[in-house]
Amino acid sequence: MDWSNLEYFLSVAREGSLSKAAFKLDVNHSTVARRLDKLELDLNVKLFNRHNKGYELTNHGLALQQEATVVENQVFQIQRVFQSKEAELSGTLTITKPSNGGVSMTDLFCDFKAQYPDIDIFIKSASAHSDLSSQEADLSIQLTNQPPDNLVGKKIGRLPINIYGSHEYFKNLNSMDVDELEWIIWVDESHTLDMESFIRKNISEPKIIFKTNVYNEVFDYMSAGVGVSLISSFGLPPVHNLKRFMPDKYIFEQDLWLLYHPDVRGNAKINVFKKFLINNLDRYTNIAGIN
Repeated sequence: MDWSNLEYFLSVAREGSLSKAAFKLDVNHSTVARRLDKLELDLNVKLFNRHNKGYELTNHGLALQQEATVVENQVFQIQRVFQSKEAELSGTLTITKPSNGGVSMTDLFCDFKAQYPDIDIFIKSASAHSDLSSQEADLSIQLTNQPPDNLVGKKIGRLPINIYGSHEYFKNLNSMDVDELEWIIWVDESHTLDMESFIRKNISEPKIIFKTNVYNEVFDYMSAGVGVSLISSFGLPPVHNLKRFMPDKYIFEQDLWLLYHPDVRGNAKINVFKKFLINNLDRYTNIAGIN
């Protein structure tokens, strides 16, 4: 049994509804529902009676609430012991970001470092969430439409994605027809993103001429005028020779999440970075913010 599910259970028990519990925990409504379902499955008991007006504890639920409260108090005691250490705005903050090169945050990281000079930033490229689960990283900035249930966080924006190619490539096209485009595909070996399936789903019979598992090569081939690919302006360097193909007609979006492990929710370094990122993201990007 995942003991972190008890936090979700206790919140619903106290708030009486999924929506209120989700708001208090700063997670999605669906995440709370899945956590409760998993806990009931693990314990093989029904913990709540679901009514139109809310959630009511069953006898099993009342018994679990009593035991879970004891566990919660023990966790709070441990947190109090280490509270002074967690409150320090110093030391190393380890952040993972997509290894596909599609998220460029250099200016944002530099400004954060200038505002919090005692916090050292260690940036790791990663496609999966394993570093957070093993707590080898503090935070993860991820492109995903389905964040894992064992992590918490916030959707901070939607990444606009367009068809890009070089000015020279588009100049030499016989017609501005999407079926005439020649595609360069980035292959994500972690299977977090599947560019080829996405393209085949949205564009009839695409002409795929190159595949590579190195994201930077996608940019290099496009810059050389070989073909087009799906990228975001958020991942482009300040100076480049690429342009968007019919942006009013072909625009796609990918959710951008800031994720972290539930056990580090009270860490001061994590909280100040989270607040800084959310408050300043639109200054560095054209990402559509989440209200």
